Amino acid sequence: MAVDDRQIARILADADKRIIGDLRWADDEDQSCGLEFSAPLAAPDPLLVRGQRCDPAGSLRFALILRGVGRIAALHLGHAHQGPDGRRCDALHVHRWSPPFRDHLAVPVPIGPDAPDPVAHVWHIFLKLMRITHEGVLTAPPPRQETLL
Repeated sequence: MAVDDRQIARILADADKRIIGDLRWADDEDQSCGLEFSAPLAAPDPLLVRGQRCDPAGSLRFALILRGVGRIAALHLGHAHQGPDGRRCDALHVHRWSPPFRDHLAVPVPIGPDAPDPVAHVWHIFLKLMRITHEGVLTAPPPRQETLL
């Protein structure tokens, strides 16, 4: 599916995007250290949200994905990003799809004051930036079992 900047802007500006129901973290089968969730959005476009966290690496990602295109926007915390424009983002940063860079450009986002639950805080920032309403809660991740050896 070919997509242009105007279509992405329209999708991101649509304030009627909703996630219905609670979201639960599960082991990420593609990554050895992570937890993830994904949820479809109630929206005119075929969208879904994917969350990924890797506690050992200290990283957290929330992405808005347009089926048939891929990630059109994302919010990352805990790892540096060097974009094709040379800009470096060391803390919380947002990616937004744009030609010709697709989703590789990033812009820093102020994280605000320290929050008792940084995952929930970043989740709410993501929802606000993406104009998504979540009719439910993002549950706490399952406890991690320590390695035995």
